Formats: sequence, structure tokens, C-alpha cells
Amino acid sequence: MNDSKASALNSSVALKPYVLYLAMLSVGMGQTVIYAVMPALGRELGLDTIQLWLPFFEQSWQPGKLAITSLSAMTALVFALVAPYWGRRSDSLGRKSVILIGLLGYTFGTLLFNVVAYAGFQGLLTGGMLWLLLVLARVVHAAIMSATFPASNAYIIDVTPLTDRAKGLGRMSAANQLGVLMGPIMAATVVAGFLMPLMIQASITFICALLVYFLLPESRDLNSLSAEDTQHTNQLSDKKPFVKLSFFDSRYRFILPVGLVLYTMQGMVQQTLGFFCEDVLGMTRMNSVQFYAVAMMCSSLAMIAAQLLVVQRTSLSCSMLIRFGLPFCALGYAIIAFMASQFGLLLGMAMFGFGVGLVMPGFSAAASYTVHSREQGNLSGLIGSIAGMGFVIGPIMGGAIYNLHLSGPCILAAITLSFLSVYVSINKRFNHLGIER
Repeated sequence: MNDSKASALNSSVALKPYVLYLAMLSVGMGQTVIYAVMPALGRELGLDTIQLWLPFFEQSWQPGKLAITSLSAMTALVFALVAPYWGRRSDSLGRKSVILIGLLGYTFGTLLFNVVAYAGFQGLLTGGMLWLLLVLARVVHAAIMSATFPASNAYIIDVTPLTDRAKGLGRMSAANQLGVLMGPIMAATVVAGFLMPLMIQASITFICALLVYFLLPESRDLNSLSAEDTQHTNQLSDKKPFVKLSFFDSRYRFILPVGLVLYTMQGMVQQTLGFFCEDVLGMTRMNSVQFYAVAMMCSSLAMIAAQLLVVQRTSLSCSMLIRFGLPFCALGYAIIAFMASQFGLLLGMAMFGFGVGLVMPGFSAAASYTVHSREQGNLSGLIGSIAGMGFVIGPIMGGAIYNLHLSGPCILAAITLSFLSVYVSINKRFNHLGIER
């Protein structure tokens, strides 16, 4: 590629990063809306009272709240399985094409879920059949929308200088969390119907897909390595590009538990907080949705503050971001568990949000430093899969533990994240993650 073409493409990317930020903002809104609405929506549809027939045991089983949390768990399972595929496809097809597939899949999947849920409200579907079709709708949703995350992360890595990678990923994360912040505001439209927030979300995501199609340039035309990049990647690996990466690759396997544990604990707590608001704080079903939304707003504001005030304005290394952030995460969940009040929930979510705002940019950037530039989409897919695994395990654990103790998910999360913080602190490989920013 000649220098003038490369310069033009770089200028185009520099002038229009907001398009990708808007796309991630939309995805963030969808994350918050579904978590805020799902507990109340599931109860309104009677999912917590359904009886499932188990032919092997020749008896019925009432899963209770697990029937609701399993919707998120199944979604995350499919996400975990499919995200690596989309990451690899973004290395070969280009980031923009895969981002578009993900956004359109997000739109279609949300609409499909709404159609099934509406049939449930009308009495056209009930019991196990309703639950099964809702699960299938979420599976379709996850299988396609999982393309967005690895391709977007790889896009930012493509167009961001090596030494600013954590900052670039931090800006992406900040945009996503701004969406998470705005999502609860949209969730307030639940007063017009439980499906209204999801309909609005589908419309916004479709508009973002159109903006990406018309305004976002393709980053893969910019993948010619600088001298700095070439030297860095030559030091990392002699593997051929486009080799399918393994979770157990020695280059980054010590980093992945950070993401897996954090996402698992997050999924476990967030999936049960709606129930917590009703059962522990004594709120009505509608008020629980609205207060949960406020709690998520507090968490998102704290995340954005951490990313803009610490990640963007300091030169902390990736390892230090992780080490500083994890104790805040553990403390946040401990506050929720032991204060057991509205103020405690808001404070705890803010504390957790601040910690995550430090950990996740550090985690993503640290992993990216360990692989070849042409493996970034592949690795981003693995990281997306890690997130999916966490949100598979977490909601299932949360539903089961919540049935035993109402504060159990928060207590277990606080203890587990404390141990994770110790692991990161004593593991010397985190001292050599490469580049001080």
C-alpha cells in the first residue's frame, strides 16, 4: 500500500472513531437493559413457577429462579463458544464486516426474543415451551452478536499505537460503559411495558449498524506493521499468522484467569441483584427494576471515572491497573452483602465499577502484548469467550446460591475476588507484561 493511501486511511480512522464508540455504546445499553428487565420480566411470564419434565428420571422439576437466570447463562454459553470463531474471521474478512454482522445479529436476536415474550404475555405460549423458545431466541441472539466484541477490540488494536494500546482499549471500554450507564435510563420505559426497553434498544443498535456501514473505514488496510510493531511481534512468537489459538497457550494462559473469575463473579451477582432488591430490600417488582437501573448507573459512572481519570491520565502499567483494581471489586461486593441496604447497594456497585474500570483495560491490553499483530482478532475472540464462560457459570451459580442464602452470591464474590487479587500480586509473570505506558 502506498504512503498516501495509508495516510488517508489513517486520517479517516482518526476522524471517525466515534462511529465504533457509538456501536459499543449501543451494545452496553443492551447489556444493562436485559439485566435490569430480565428478573421482573421472567416473573411476569411465570418462568419461576414452570414445571419441566425430566424423562430420564420420570418426574417433573421446578427450577424456580434458575429458569430465569438460565436465559442469561445459555446466552453466555453460546457467546463463549462462538466468539473465538468471529475473532478468527475478523482476521481474514476484515474488522468492519464482522462488526456489522454482530450489530445486525444483536438487532435481529432482540426482536426475536421480544416476539416470543409477547406470545407469552398473550397466552399463546406457556410453561416449558415458552421457556424453551426464549432460550432458543437468546441462543440465536448470542451466536451472531458475539461477532461485535472481538472484532471491535481488534479494530482498536489495529489503529492504535503499541504504547497507547491500554488507553485505546480504555476509551472503547468507556464508550461501552457509557452505554451501560444510559441503559438503565432506557429501562425506566418499562412503565410502558416490559418489552418496550428491548424494542428501543433494537432500534438504536440497527441505527448504529447503518452508521458503521456508511462511515467506518476498514482497519485491515492499515495493518502494515511499523518498525516498533515488527520488532515487538518478532520477540513474542515465531508462530504463523492465523493459527487457531488455544486457551492454554503459554504466552497468555496466566492472564486469562483474571478475566474468567471477574466475569463469573460479575455475572453471578448482577443476575441476582434484581431478586435481592425485592427479597432483601423489600421493593415492589417495578421499583426493583428501577432501583437496579440506578445501581447500574452508579457502577457505570465509577467505571467511566476510573478509565478517564486513571487509565487515560496516568502511566500505570497493565499489571498495576489489574492489581489496583481487584481490591476495589472485592470490597464493593462485600459492602453490598454486609450493609444490605439501598445505600450499601449503590456504594458497593460504585466501588465495584471503579475497580472494573481499572482491571479490564489492563487485562485486555496485557493479553494483546503477548501475541503477533495478525493474531489480535483471534485473541480477542478468546477473550470474548472468557467473558461468555463467566456469564455462563456466574448466573447458574448465582441462582443456586441465592436459593440457599440471599446474600450468598455477594459474599462468595467478595471472597473469590480477594483470592484473585492475591494471585495477581504474587505471580511474578505479571511483573513482565511488557510495556510501561
